Amino acid sequence: MSTAQVLEGKIAVVTGGSSGIGAAIARRFAREGAHVVVSSRRLDACQAVAEEIRADGCAATAIACDVTDEQSVIDLFKTVQEQLQRVDILVASAGISGGSTPLESYALEDWERVLRTNLTGCFLSCREAFKRMKDHGGHIVVISSQAGIFGYATKGVYSASKFGVRGMAHVLGEEGRRYGINVGALCPGTADTPILAATNTKVKYPLELEALADAALYLATLRGNALVRDILLERMDER
Repeated sequence: MSTAQVLEGKIAVVTGGSSGIGAAIARRFAREGAHVVVSSRRLDACQAVAEEIRADGCAATAIACDVTDEQSVIDLFKTVQEQLQRVDILVASAGISGGSTPLESYALEDWERVLRTNLTGCFLSCREAFKRMKDHGGHIVVISSQAGIFGYATKGVYSASKFGVRGMAHVLGEEGRRYGINVGALCPGTADTPILAATNTKVKYPLELEALADAALYLATLRGNALVRDILLERMDER
């Protein structure tokens, strides 16, 4: 546990928190003193991460939520408000890859499925968190991607969703100024996550998840009137 807990007393909700980037951020935020709400579709996976956090002497709660279901997202934040009284931080990390397919070959239902999870799910989570932060301020960190800054062949739907997530974060950042709500987008390159494994992408040195957690912590602890719209994390060249 950190000796200087910069998130002491904060309530942090992490969607997509049961694996990959979300789980790494949940663990890091908990070590920094936050009570972390670990959320994803699978309650058992959320509970496993929450139990690991509690075993480390930190605070965590597991709540299942499907970000593609509006009522499920509303219920998540209603439960957090009832049980923990407030929301100080949201990390919107839930997402899927969409595979590797040229746009001309992409089926509409697959396109809509990825956008529903990555973009609409992020919107619903941010909307509900924003409402609850308006009276006391807060931080929202959305997980975009390097593919949300640069387009890559065969990654059209994923790029479109992550460009959208990043654009939405910029808008929320403007709308949040008057309420003290700080919004930033974390845009990592290829990281060591289940999505990487699922797409069978060959990367010799993917980004380490702890580096992403460091960047998310920076965005979640910005003070004063500073606003960082994006953080792009790329891999260092092999030495």
